[in-house]
Amino acid sequence: MSPKFLLSFALLLAVGCSRLDPLTPAILAQAEEKWKAHRPDFYHLVIEMSGDRVETGRFDVTVRGGQVESLRRNGLIIPPGRGQDYSMDGLFRMLEQELGLAEKPAMLGAPAGYSVYPTAQFDETVGALLHYRRSVGGAANTIDIKVQFSATEVRPPG
Repeated sequence: MSPKFLLSFALLLAVGCSRLDPLTPAILAQAEEKWKAHRPDFYHLVIEMSGDRVETGRFDVTVRGGQVESLRRNGLIIPPGRGQDYSMDGLFRMLEQELGLAEKPAMLGAPAGYSVYPTAQFDETVGALLHYRRSVGGAANTIDIKVQFSATEVRPPG
């Protein structure tokens, strides 16, 4: 068997065993619609990001009214408004960009004939992203994002 076939088979096996579903535009749209319908006013995220070409990081994010209220990266305070949006809406925009990149595997370092394999898991009730993984055939360019999501209803005093 060719090395290309074995590598493709290994990637498909890893994706199949990960309990993550292949991410398609339709699945992303369905999760985002669910999120828009159930988005809480106040929520907390812990995002753990790792990969071949990204610096490993743990982001602690508090969102109120759709705006990032506080952000810490590896324990260090990041002023709001700087850098990428780490709200759930920001994560959905990132997934849309990832799907666009998956259509052009060479942009992610894949040799000719290889593909990009985006997979994801979403919360069944509110549509929040819980886990995203991208593998690139023939290249070391993975990304793995795990999200812990918790929401608290904020009630007015009285």
